[in-house]
Amino acid sequence: MLPKITPLNVAATKLHRRIVFIHHHLNKFCIHIYCPNNPYGVATHKGIIAYIAIILIIIALWYFTIGFKFPARITSTSTLSSTIKPNTTSNVTSNKTNTTTTVYYLSNCADLGMFNSTSNSIDINYCIWSGGPIGIWVASGSSKSISYSIRGINNITYLNGTSSYSCSTFLQNITLPAAYYKVTLKTGQPGGTCSNKYAFIKLNTTTTAPSNVTYPEVYNGNFSTGEYNGWYLANTGFGTAPTSIAKADSEGCYLGAPWAGYNGSYFATTFNCGLSNAPGNLTSSPFIVSEPFLNFKVISPEDANIYVEILHDGLPAEIAHYNTFNISKFGTTAPYTFRNASIPLISLSGDAVQVRVVAQSLKHHSYIAVTGFHMSPLPSQTPGILINLTTVSS
Repeated sequence: MLPKITPLNVAATKLHRRIVFIHHHLNKFCIHIYCPNNPYGVATHKGIIAYIAIILIIIALWYFTIGFKFPARITSTSTLSSTIKPNTTSNVTSNKTNTTTTVYYLSNCADLGMFNSTSNSIDINYCIWSGGPIGIWVASGSSKSISYSIRGINNITYLNGTSSYSCSTFLQNITLPAAYYKVTLKTGQPGGTCSNKYAFIKLNTTTTAPSNVTYPEVYNGNFSTGEYNGWYLANTGFGTAPTSIAKADSEGCYLGAPWAGYNGSYFATTFNCGLSNAPGNLTSSPFIVSEPFLNFKVISPEDANIYVEILHDGLPAEIAHYNTFNISKFGTTAPYTFRNASIPLISLSGDAVQVRVVAQSLKHHSYIAVTGFHMSPLPSQTPGILINLTTVSS
């Protein structure tokens, strides 16, 4: 039988107690507080109730503060900038699986620019486009020419061509569907004439040539945009857009035989598929004379009202008349074959000038066709086509 518990014993043993299980012949197992410093000091069940109450209070506080949840590991996050260059990779490692995932961040095609000052090299880049029209600008820089292409993820090539424009030139507009694109720039042999040595292809949302700009060379001189970007029209003779050579040939829009002797895919002309002619003028944007000759391709009859002139300060400085219809010299190919022509610019070196193509004749088959305007250190003119070249004194 256990010793009797007194209030004195309980008070004396408060500082050193432990719970013990005691076998009792009447109650089998009973739980008591045993006080080792007082062999006769055993607490009653009231002490147990106090401990249980404390434990319940602790559990209640835990629930109402964090809801029985253990704190999770805190992981820092960051936002990746949208200006990461194409082909840049970011390695992300999972703490659970220890695997590596490579993520590619693509530039918007409207922000894509590829630059290269090394001849005979290839650059490849990638971009993403939400769909719609986009402008293409090119320059060959220190290379004589460049090749370029834009290919979609669907393996369709939307643009593929070459350019010999040394300095920045608006090439054309193009409408691309929403997709990922591979853009390729290939530089050629050295020998470009632009002071900026970098060849480039640049895509942006500027889909029209800037107005009132003086260019370092004849802007859109071969009409490769398929539009008269950078040129000014007067009257209706030259139509609303350059003529597509492929389209004209397929539709029989030529005189005698398909067009020949040209470079590129478009030309400006007053030829109206053999119908009646309309007068018109076509004037280039201003450009700085940096070479002694202006070379181009031309088809023209001998006609006082059809000619090509150079404007200086808006006034004629040089006027050239041509005759490529000379059957005795060129045979039956005369009406549809382009010939090389040159106008000297030596006296205008360093000045801003413009090219103006004038066609005021209403005679049947008295049309002019021109393309490929560019400056050159050397002339390139087919013998026998020049009728006269007049220099107008200022």
